[in-house]
Amino acid sequence: MGKKLLETKNISKSFFSNKVLDDIDFSINYGEILGLVGENGAGKSTLVKILTGVYKQDSGYIKIDGVRVNIENINIAKKEGINIVFQELSLANNLSVAENIFIGKIPSNSVGFVDRKRLYDMTNELIEKFNVDIKPGDIVGNLSIGDKQIVEILKAISSNPKLLILDEPTSSLEVSEIENLFKLIYELKKNNYSIIYISHYLDEVFRITDNMLVLRDGKKIGIFKKDEVGKEELIRKMINKDIKDFFAKDSEKTKSKEVLLEVKNISDGKNFNNVSFKLHKGEVLGLVGLVGSGKIDICKAIFGLSKNFSGEILLKERSINLTSPVIASKNNISLIPEDRKIAGLFLGDSVTNNIISSVLKRVSRLNFLSNRKIMNFVRYFIDLLKIKVSRFDQKVTYLSGGNQQKILVSKCLASEPEILIAIDPTRGIDVGSKEDIHEILRTATKKGVGVILTSSDFDEVINMSDRILVFVDGEITETVHSGDFDSNKIYLAINKSINGEEKNNGEK
Repeated sequence: MGKKLLETKNISKSFFSNKVLDDIDFSINYGEILGLVGENGAGKSTLVKILTGVYKQDSGYIKIDGVRVNIENINIAKKEGINIVFQELSLANNLSVAENIFIGKIPSNSVGFVDRKRLYDMTNELIEKFNVDIKPGDIVGNLSIGDKQIVEILKAISSNPKLLILDEPTSSLEVSEIENLFKLIYELKKNNYSIIYISHYLDEVFRITDNMLVLRDGKKIGIFKKDEVGKEELIRKMINKDIKDFFAKDSEKTKSKEVLLEVKNISDGKNFNNVSFKLHKGEVLGLVGLVGSGKIDICKAIFGLSKNFSGEILLKERSINLTSPVIASKNNISLIPEDRKIAGLFLGDSVTNNIISSVLKRVSRLNFLSNRKIMNFVRYFIDLLKIKVSRFDQKVTYLSGGNQQKILVSKCLASEPEILIAIDPTRGIDVGSKEDIHEILRTATKKGVGVILTSSDFDEVINMSDRILVFVDGEITETVHSGDFDSNKIYLAINKSINGEEKNNGEK
């Protein structure tokens, strides 16, 4: 057993009358990777904020190297050797890798200018120590998202932490980029760094961690070695119920022959080219491909967010010019955007106002908002999606990520769309919330809604879809039907070069 780095005893925290952490005890050794798992709202973020000095615990204490410490702010946390890499990167795209890693502590020469040689030497020392394939002078804005994530970690390491907290580090990464990140994490472990790894991707947690700390409703359920607990058992501990088949399809749902949407030979000359496909009533049409393959750009074009493209889009055999989201919404198309904070929600506004924001006429009487209609409407969606709120006027920014995502889905479904475009509808949320959203999507398709689904969670698309379109370099290269789904073949198709190959028009 390694030497103990950090230990917490009886850590508790309340906000007003809501106890979000209740007597949390755990420890982590030098060179250990500890997975921190639980549903959104389980207390993970609060615990991390206490460790990093954002919040102060109400009771209990923290020890580092056997000595009690008082972590009153972020600077003290860093001084004690605790640093965090957040899900949202904080890099300056116009600066070099070296300048980003050592920003705030860039060395200067005797006349006050940047000592670039020393700066690059310091950066190369980190790069070589952790066997990373980037260069000090590379401009960060030109890097892939995976390399940016690695730069963010090197930036955190440059302050010489003992404990590094990684918050959803792979949420925007492709498979190859995840592999590079894991190589770096293994190098950190070999160099005796301790890591708290937070992720909703449980396959990753089982692969990368040594032990797993499970929180539920602010309480510690236990710490488990990954070879002592299976994935299904871990989910049960997290959400306190069984999920036999997390992506179980509904055998009663049948796809209609009626075509809701037809895309004919649309191209924008940059992100997608000569794309054609049909979406049927009650169908989940999955789009898969690497970052930059065009799958998300197609979704945005259908919702009117891309005006400069050629080709034709038909709704129920009627040609339509979708030049704005307003026109798309008037034609019963709704979009769940990939980033709820930037493009989806009014974070500073209430749960109620977010849910009704797209349906004001439906909750009005004689052109005035009706409180009775509003309350009934909001209560319906809160019950339907099992949204945990303390009050209807609670600000969305104070909800957990899973509940924020459910508010976003409610807002998009409130207008009763015929076509729902879902981009990463369950990104960064817990397994229980994922299942709730999957069930809502299944219910919507039973009512005839056509769903276009793309997700960074490859299994989600495969297991939720009736048909999958494979995108490579902006074109559809294959159409796969549910009876023929094979994750290995689809993955190979995603990574296959399309040069000289015949394209599939996606209309089957």
